[in-house]
Amino acid sequence: MALTLITGATGFIGSQVALHVLQGDHRVRLAIRREEQADKLRRLFVEYEKQLEFAIVPDITVPGCFDDALKDVEYVLHLASPVPNPGNDDLITPAVRGTVSILEAATKVSTIKKVVVTASVLSLISLGQLKEGLVVQEDNEINYTLPPSTVISTLPPMAQYHASKLAAHKATLDFYSATNPTFDLITVHPVFVFGRSLVQESADDLGGSCGMLLESLFSDTPTQPQFLGVHINDVADAHVKVLDEKVKGFRSYLLASEARPWKEVLDFVEGRYPRVEFMLKGSETIVYRADAGRARRELGIEFKGMESMVVDVLDQQFELKGRQ
Repeated sequence: MALTLITGATGFIGSQVALHVLQGDHRVRLAIRREEQADKLRRLFVEYEKQLEFAIVPDITVPGCFDDALKDVEYVLHLASPVPNPGNDDLITPAVRGTVSILEAATKVSTIKKVVVTASVLSLISLGQLKEGLVVQEDNEINYTLPPSTVISTLPPMAQYHASKLAAHKATLDFYSATNPTFDLITVHPVFVFGRSLVQESADDLGGSCGMLLESLFSDTPTQPQFLGVHINDVADAHVKVLDEKVKGFRSYLLASEARPWKEVLDFVEGRYPRVEFMLKGSETIVYRADAGRARRELGIEFKGMESMVVDVLDQQFELKGRQ
């Protein structure tokens, strides 16, 4: 069995990726920040106990922090997204350092064949260019120049997040260009990810993209101009598929289902859950789209539609609320 290191497995996306990799008959080493996080993950992956091990990496932004964790590893899936220190609103520095630290550490390990960095659709869009008519593709021309940190700190939270994703992806590109590593380097770029969470234990734990979906359905104004998502299982499946030896060199994959207007989402949920009072006022607008044709052609992924995503999120939340 190949040994695969995965960061970010305590999160919504990382936990599902870890499960799919374990199901793909890999040995898996999960990099976690604290020893106590291993207990929950052991329970979560109890069927795969013999394939599972852990490495403690308290701060993934520190140079050399992955040196021990990467010993004998063949594949690396980097999904962790570090948060700023208390009192520091800087999202860019930890995002860049977290990515660079694992890439630099990987160059020291001769057994590593491939590193996969999980980025975002926002890594493929210039800051401020999320405009009407935009079609996002992996090879779009991107302006990576960012305003000074003093300006970024005044931007809305989503714009700051966007800037951090651009900076981290630029650091990945610069690393590959400067070092020409012996391993393949793959980046995956999901849009908003929806589906059942393996790690959510109560309705109050809901956050991230699934929380944004629920907020949109139960408020007058949705958090995004249209529904543009990708199912969590498709994201996890993509991470396994890019480990195939046919995926070589540096390659990026956008992961997205078809964009849908909120009016279609509202019609669907009102039909599916007739006793639930949704507050969303459905718009028929599509502002921008994401072209995931490369992932469909090269990875063979047939992306699940809006209906599967919405049902999996809502069913889980209603089940959790029913237990309270």
